Amino acid sequence: MHFPAFRATVRRLGLALAFAAVPLWAGAGQAGDAELGRKLYWEGIGADGQPITGVTQGDVKVSGAQFSCVNCHRPSGFGTSEGGNYVPPIIGSVLFEKKTPNRNRMFKDLYQEVQPPGFWARVRAPRMRPAYDDELLARALKDGVDAGGHVFDPIMPRYDLSPQDVANLSAFIKTLSVEIDPGVTDREIHLATIIDPGADPEAADAMIRTLELFFEWMNKDTEGDTRNPTFSPNYRSNFISAYRYWNLHVWRLEGAPETLRAQLEAKYAEQPVFATVSGLVEGPWDEIGAFCDDKRLPCVFPNTELPTPGEGRYGYSIFFNRGLSLEAEALALYLGDQETAPTRVVQLHGAGPQGTRPAEAFTNTMAMALPDTPVETRLYEGADDLRSALAAAKPDTTLVIWPQDVDEAVAVLAANPPAASRFYLPSAAKEPALAAFSPALVEQARLVWPYDEPGSYHPNKYRIRGWMHTRRLEVTHPRIQLQTYYALTMIQFGLMHAINDFYRDYVLEIIEHEAENELNPGTHPELALGPGQRFASKGAFIAQLVPEERVGYRVVSEWIVP
Repeated sequence: MHFPAFRATVRRLGLALAFAAVPLWAGAGQAGDAELGRKLYWEGIGADGQPITGVTQGDVKVSGAQFSCVNCHRPSGFGTSEGGNYVPPIIGSVLFEKKTPNRNRMFKDLYQEVQPPGFWARVRAPRMRPAYDDELLARALKDGVDAGGHVFDPIMPRYDLSPQDVANLSAFIKTLSVEIDPGVTDREIHLATIIDPGADPEAADAMIRTLELFFEWMNKDTEGDTRNPTFSPNYRSNFISAYRYWNLHVWRLEGAPETLRAQLEAKYAEQPVFATVSGLVEGPWDEIGAFCDDKRLPCVFPNTELPTPGEGRYGYSIFFNRGLSLEAEALALYLGDQETAPTRVVQLHGAGPQGTRPAEAFTNTMAMALPDTPVETRLYEGADDLRSALAAAKPDTTLVIWPQDVDEAVAVLAANPPAASRFYLPSAAKEPALAAFSPALVEQARLVWPYDEPGSYHPNKYRIRGWMHTRRLEVTHPRIQLQTYYALTMIQFGLMHAINDFYRDYVLEIIEHEAENELNPGTHPELALGPGQRFASKGAFIAQLVPEERVGYRVVSEWIVP
């Protein structure tokens, strides 16, 4: 063979092989676009506008939409622990720095959760590594090998990313949980509660008193832990920076609904808060919810029957349930499941959102549950109009009423019993109906009941009652006050688990994880959230009024989940 030609051939072949073997991270160091990185992180969309692809568990093909980063590493970037799998934090201050043990961040995973042995072993494994750069990040995403050469868990997908995608993702990750969120100082954490103009003043006072006593209790505990000379030196050295005094701000809103947003903006500008907790809102949550989302402000379990419609994936408001819309859908499913389906359904509703929203939900669900049974819907305005509508009800009618003013509707019903074979009311009608209805009307009426059934056992309910009694807190509005206490414990546990990582997204994610633990105050059969879920209770009963019993009702259906 002619050696010069041979050497030339080898050089050409080597060059070709070199280009063929250009690694994914070639071009690392180029500028990244954080906004495009956000789109990749949240939606799995690459720089070319197409879903990214990859494989998981060895050979299962996935797309970015199915396995976007946010699903496991969460909006905060702090990861999660679910189903025995440990997903580590990938925020910039962790990923792009040399890994060292951080007992504060491991505290929740090691000591405050029940997990299988494999999870604990994974958390305890030292796995020290150097800091990531874009090249090592690209290798990790493509080959599943971390910066120290350790192989990732098989559940972590191996992605096919361009160098630009890696640069964009790197730029975005560096923005995750960078600065402590507003509402936190070195000494205090500011929290607010929202009361709208339509809220019952007595219920609002009961809620506020519950909040004040809880804040007082938390602050006394903080004072004792940080000043007690026998306070554990080791515990103090690790967690002293996490302690904050809680500062309550009561945001009372006034005037027309269209002015609420401006009032919230003004109050927030005067003193930013880290989150809102509980609250009492009679009207729709929509404007308040939009404010919370725009400010990235967690609004934790407000007392409202008109939460923002829809699941609102990763929105910043979390609710006990879907309120009146849930009640309407559950009732429609109940009627559709009867052995003898109603042949004539008449729906009466008030003109405001307390009437129109459940009426729309009931109509839509009835169209699926009983497609052959038409629903006659009538809007009524005022007591006289309701009297007229009730007088027109026939004996073979199933009557459904969604009042704008429950007390008014109950009074009209008590004075003008309808001829309908059965009529249904929302849960809010329970107390006024027990006070006003005749025995015959009690027998005729049914309620939709999205709360717990009588006689159910929740250990924490008795602990909470004991806590209230020892503080001489008069329990005048049990459900409101118990729900308020639950909201407070969610904030308490969220902050305790976060230690001194005061990031709103992270605390919300902890609340999602903690909601189903043994903290249920007994108001609902079950309270639980999953990643991105915003309604903790999913169903309702149908209930009968029973004035002779202490609780005043008895459930007559199974738990109905629309």
